[in-house]
Amino acid sequence: MAAVILEARCVAPFTVRVRFSDGHEGEANLEPCIVEWPPLRTPDLTEPMRAWLREPGNFETVRVDPASGTLAWGDSRPFEASLVYWRVQKSRVALSLLAADGSLVERRVLGGPREVWTRPLTIGRAADNVLVVDREGVEPHHVKVRAGGGHHPCFFIEVVEGTVSAGGTTSSTPGQVWRVPARQALRLELGPWRLEII
Repeated sequence: MAAVILEARCVAPFTVRVRFSDGHEGEANLEPCIVEWPPLRTPDLTEPMRAWLREPGNFETVRVDPASGTLAWGDSRPFEASLVYWRVQKSRVALSLLAADGSLVERRVLGGPREVWTRPLTIGRAADNVLVVDREGVEPHHVKVRAGGGHHPCFFIEVVEGTVSAGGTTSSTPGQVWRVPARQALRLELGPWRLEII
């Protein structure tokens, strides 16, 4: 029997995090299916439904249809579960928190790449940050990191408060922004703590 979808939630524009009955899980980016693919590749996706799903607010209403085991929007089930299965990326963004001496203090999985990098990643001690690092020496709202750069992927580091070091630059000037190439793990220093985001 083919695997069916057990859980699904929208994590970024046109992207759902799904878990299948065989344990397969990850992010499925459905944007190419909705925007680029010809109708023959998605026969259950009607043109009115395709136009409706292009609105991010509509796409976010995704749910799992328990009877068919695939994604549903209202009464429409435009994608076979097998197509969603094939679109899943298993990669996850992970964080390592290191002490000043380099010893590992904590490791966390943050989510899939689109889930993590679609919006700015705010880091600090306060509970309203995307990534809470409740450690002495970390400011309530320490730094904001965005991914971008198009054909030359990079991270944009913005100081909010406190001192931040990344990519050979150190700053404690609120609002200062600089680029760090995204060719390898992002390494940030926040006071006495080091973060590695892979």
